[in-house]
Amino acid sequence: MTELQATLEFSVELNKFYNVDLFQRGYYQIRTALQTPPKVPSKIEITLQKSQDEDNEIPAHVISEWAVSRTFQILYRNEDVAINDVILYRFHTLVNSTKLLEELSKLEIMLNVELWFSEEHCSAETIQGKVECVSQRTLNLHFSPTKGLHHHAPLLFDYFHLCCVEITVHGTLIAIHQPFLSVPKQPRSAWSSRNPELSTLETVYFGDRPISADPDQCSPVNLHSAWSMHHHICNLLLSAYESLQTTFEFYLKDICRSQFQLEHINCHHKLARIMDGIQEFDNEEELIQTGTRDITQLCAANVILWTQFLETATLDQGIIFHLAKEHHTTRVGVHIISCDDCGSN
Repeated sequence: MTELQATLEFSVELNKFYNVDLFQRGYYQIRTALQTPPKVPSKIEITLQKSQDEDNEIPAHVISEWAVSRTFQILYRNEDVAINDVILYRFHTLVNSTKLLEELSKLEIMLNVELWFSEEHCSAETIQGKVECVSQRTLNLHFSPTKGLHHHAPLLFDYFHLCCVEITVHGTLIAIHQPFLSVPKQPRSAWSSRNPELSTLETVYFGDRPISADPDQCSPVNLHSAWSMHHHICNLLLSAYESLQTTFEFYLKDICRSQFQLEHINCHHKLARIMDGIQEFDNEEELIQTGTRDITQLCAANVILWTQFLETATLDQGIIFHLAKEHHTTRVGVHIISCDDCGSN
């Protein structure tokens, strides 16, 4: 089995916190962690993207695999607090090269959200021993590799801690490439025959054999199989780009007040040019070199577009309002984000 490494990114915005009827006054935190099934070989990186209250005594920070919001005080019933912390999760996973879309579409990605509390005032140095987890919730992120994810949901905690935090999530596929990062191994049964250390773009395209630069040694069947795989990978990357581009253009035109000018790329024409270019080669070595270049450029374009999108869309009140309205309209139908129970929907 040959495998590729896919990289997804999720931007999680902790927007407003509402105290409906909390049992205790005191100091609160929101903690979030991205969770995947234990049998899925993966690696998650966490980065704090933005905070509008960096002067807070206990600002947002990361503890192991958990992102922790700034610590805020709640004194009154019906009080609301703008948290405005943004966490970026970069999720790497291994996928079967022949089932890229299928395996990425079936990923069960969840966002664990916890409410932590301390009754007494703490400093950054002493808070770890004084806060405790008082409520937990889970959001199921129904991610599509070709459509991405753009959603907003109010998350209501349990009856004894009656409060709500608004969460906005944006997500996209940014890269597909041969494995190059160290992904922690799971139990043996979970890996079966997987061996990512042997996977390269050459083995994905031509199997586990030496490639040739001599056209006379290259089978037309093998070349057509490599072209098909190249089309599969490039089409998925361009589909992710096109979806994010469409969403971005809509936000810029109808919602955001940003003056950013986005250059439109015709992804269908770009895919056709890529396939025309790679089919010019009649030997495996040049095909692999061109294929590697094509995929690298497409991944770079996805990263650039995603970065531009985040710089414009993150914590934008117009986008938050639009997604909240969209969630309210569709909450009784099919959910893009669903909760572990119906309390927040």
